[in-house]
Amino acid sequence: MNIIVDTKVEGFVENDWVNRELNIGDEVRLKVSLPDPRCVMTTLAQEELPRDTDVLRTLVRHNKVQVGAAGQFPCAGVYAVVEASGIIRLGDPVGVN
Repeated sequence: MNIIVDTKVEGFVENDWVNRELNIGDEVRLKVSLPDPRCVMTTLAQEELPRDTDVLRTLVRHNKVQVGAAGQFPCAGVYAVVEASGIIRLGDPVGVN
């Protein structure tokens, strides 16, 4: 994960960002290209977090989406391409076009 966006809406709102543009702060523009397919790596222990196989099961149950022509996968997050670079600061506003 490179950027975490705090939204007012619950659920997987990032699914609606595919093929749209994110504007972050005054300079940064990202073109959202694909949902982020997740694999067994999401279930492994991470620093102070224990192994949790329910993470992937939850994505399979609640957010299995089409990823291009590759098929349906459990997803969380999105991939994006930098259209305009710049500095991002904690608390910068994020807009979706």
